[in-house]
Amino acid sequence: MNPDPAKMTTYHWWMNPLRTGPLLASLSVGALSLHAQPAAIEQLQNNQLTRQLQALPTGFGAGTNAPELYPGENVDVGPQRILRLRPRHHYFDVLLDSQAFYSDNANYAQQPNAISSWVFVNTVQAAVTPPVIELGPGKVASAVGLASQWYNYGDNRLESLDFNAQTLFLSGKYTLGKWEIGAGISLTRLVNQENYNETYREFMPNFGVQRILPLNDRMFFTVGDLVDYRLTEVPSVLGSRSDLNDRFDDVASASFTWLPTRHLVVQPYYRFQFSDYQHDVAGTSGRDDYLQSVGLTAAYYFTPKISLRAFYNYNRRQSGDPYTPGYLEMNGGLGATLEIKF
Repeated sequence: MNPDPAKMTTYHWWMNPLRTGPLLASLSVGALSLHAQPAAIEQLQNNQLTRQLQALPTGFGAGTNAPELYPGENVDVGPQRILRLRPRHHYFDVLLDSQAFYSDNANYAQQPNAISSWVFVNTVQAAVTPPVIELGPGKVASAVGLASQWYNYGDNRLESLDFNAQTLFLSGKYTLGKWEIGAGISLTRLVNQENYNETYREFMPNFGVQRILPLNDRMFFTVGDLVDYRLTEVPSVLGSRSDLNDRFDDVASASFTWLPTRHLVVQPYYRFQFSDYQHDVAGTSGRDDYLQSVGLTAAYYFTPKISLRAFYNYNRRQSGDPYTPGYLEMNGGLGATLEIKF
């Protein structure tokens, strides 16, 4: 029997930074020394977008959990279960997440300059989640919160790239049957961990549409499209532009979620991102970048609030700017999540 879409939920990538991976959907791609910490910016973007697409439910099996009625209620992203019990509303959501993965190209360089390394990402996120509002045939949910992430590299050659990402976000969504429409704004800054000097700043409004395609109560597809525009600032070098990372993004994705047991969730995904930069590295014209990603995540839930996941991702970027190198990158590792709601 197919699940009732009104009693299901998908993770809403525009809603919540960490699950929005943590943290809202994507930061700008850097290139060469004119962009502040280009590998760090790329690392943050890829991690966030991947986390948005990982469908990791909070419960044990079909029929045991209520759906995510407001952003941040669920431990992670993705369609969940059929509703049987309606939970008491929680106004505060605190999320703690830690992951370690090995990347064969942690500095996002072309061969033979790629450096492989372990990458450690620790996240703390807190959000205020007002009650859901009935609006016509659908529901409106909102959230405002703050997230902080620490990125550390295991290879000593990349130690100077260790950074902290801080994101303030405001988001809302409208759910109607199998459809979800969301919008939000976020302000993100990167600082280095040596002296906490700011190396990157971004203001990003975004808008997304997502649809659930259920097969039965344990299998469903999710397709979506997210658009955003980023107003960015990096320290100027030798008179270069500080807004070289300003861009428009269109991110299309498709994922399949399978719940083989009450505790286990398996999800493959594909993502295609088109980025239209206002300026190339030389600052004389625009540039277009293309990023394709495929991945697989398996998550095990010990309790509705504690989960462990294993994942593998493959990324390929191409650019129309001859001074912006494309790259191939593969990574895989483990992550753990703890969520506290009150």
